[in-house]
Amino acid sequence: MARRTCPSCKQVVEENLKREGNVVIKSCPKCGHVFVSYEKGKGYISTSTNS
Repeated sequence: MARRTCPSCKQVVEENLKREGNVVIKSCPKCGHVFVSYEKGKGYISTSTNS
């Protein structure tokens, strides 16, 4: 898993990867901020604009 700095809680965390059918969600395990959410084969649905 990748480590990222969460823009909401300002901590370096391991991405929480969750799959619901064809939808993949990568989020912060501490505060729940969604880094990226996409559907397999469809491209990106939403992304975080804060880097």
